[in-house]
Amino acid sequence: MKNRIITSIIGIPIIFILIIWNIIGLLILCSIISLIASYEIYKMLPAKKTRTITEKIIFLNILISICLPSIFSIFIINEISEYSGVLFSIYIVFVSLSTLVYVTIFSYKKEIFQNIGFWKFWIYTTFIGLCIAHFPLLYNHESNGESLTIMIIGLTFTFDIFSLLIGKRFGKTKIFPRISPNKSLQGYIGGFISLFPILFLLQMILGISSSFLIFFILIITIGFSSLLGDLYESYIKRQAKIKDSGSIIPGHGGILDRTDSILSNIIVFYWIVIWLKI
Repeated sequence: MKNRIITSIIGIPIIFILIIWNIIGLLILCSIISLIASYEIYKMLPAKKTRTITEKIIFLNILISICLPSIFSIFIINEISEYSGVLFSIYIVFVSLSTLVYVTIFSYKKEIFQNIGFWKFWIYTTFIGLCIAHFPLLYNHESNGESLTIMIIGLTFTFDIFSLLIGKRFGKTKIFPRISPNKSLQGYIGGFISLFPILFLLQMILGISSSFLIFFILIITIGFSSLLGDLYESYIKRQAKIKDSGSIIPGHGGILDRTDSILSNIIVFYWIVIWLKI
């Protein structure tokens, strides 16, 4: 817990500084997450003393599948609209799918994916890439993209922190013990309730105005999306038979362990902003 607190105190301000800096800072942050996430996903495959050419090709594919959506989003960042955005997301999914299948189909070996499963592995890889690609899209949204980006990251951190603290203190009822044994109903409710005052505070500080109904929908969605993102990553780790995705962040594990909720929230939040015109 001590390492987790120290890391958060140091890491969270750095993240917000990069975002407040400008779009370049955000792209640097996305690039770092993409590269480390690619390596962590690759390491989920069964370890061997020496990596074969097949495994190197798979790693290259993981890198492409995660980074390609972000590259596309950067190039069309000033062209995307609420109508073309849906087509963009679908297009990226199919591009990632075709890329993955193409580079692995000739060298596919069942034992490489024996723990996770080929399609589960691909879907998770594509999901991570697609979520990261929505950071620059949200950041560039009309005139308040920067504020919205800060808002969703702040809300996610709030939910995670209060879920952890309240869960450790009062958590008794486990939600999905087989997937994530540390997740409790009490912790989830505590994290959910914490979103209300923080959202109200961020709304005033960032100057984002909207109806109470819209922000209530936003809180409900974020609370649910945070839980699903966390459980999804936990499920993949259980399939890969690992405890943490990595060890790069002291007290937290890997980059995927720390960003699971943020990645699931960013894509959901982006489309809420588009469809509800926040």
